[in-house]
Amino acid sequence: MLRVLIIDDEAPARRYLRRLLEQFPTVQIEGEAATPDQAQAMIREFRPDVLFLDIELSSGTGFDLLPGLDPSPAVVFVTAHDDYGAQAFDIAAVDYLLKPVSPERLAQTLTRLQSRNSSSGNYLTTKTKNGTRIIKIQDLTIAQAQGDYVLLCSAAHANELMHITLKRLVPQLPTPPFCAVSRSMIINLDHIAHVSQRPGEQAEITFTHSSIAPIILGRTASLRLRRAMV
Repeated sequence: MLRVLIIDDEAPARRYLRRLLEQFPTVQIEGEAATPDQAQAMIREFRPDVLFLDIELSSGTGFDLLPGLDPSPAVVFVTAHDDYGAQAFDIAAVDYLLKPVSPERLAQTLTRLQSRNSSSGNYLTTKTKNGTRIIKIQDLTIAQAQGDYVLLCSAAHANELMHITLKRLVPQLPTPPFCAVSRSMIINLDHIAHVSQRPGEQAEITFTHSSIAPIILGRTASLRLRRAMV
């Protein structure tokens, strides 16, 4: 699923592109923004995979929005002007669409985006105090919500806090092997070594990597885990 944000200062243009994108089941539209300030706030909140970005906005240009974005989504420019192609190439835009966009041309762009997304989908990239850390998804054992952050527990890396909500992280983790045992915790089933029954229908989970401490799950979470492991 590609999570996209539409950025254009003209409401009719946003509506037109939304209607086109809604025809593709692999696209999830996170929202629309009319200004760079609105777009920055929505990028921080929704962390989209792709920006469909107009170039000439009423307050600045689409290029002004891009420096320093964290996270940094893929960019598809959607514009009525054909003279910004070189600049788009300089910032490694995925595509450059001229208005009015045809469904056939948009389909080509989405195919390119899906291919790009699949090739990078085996990793999570998180900002830390010491820089950017890239974590293999298959190395991740536990993801646990901590407010506006998620604690990533992995035997291959030191535990890391990722600035994202668990709800936003879920689509990036394949099911299986990942199982959301509660609203605050996701577990990699492939990393479970043993499940021990405890009083009150709780369960103690031991992991294949001894550096990951065992955890205790309550009744509801234990039931979800057992169902997922059948």
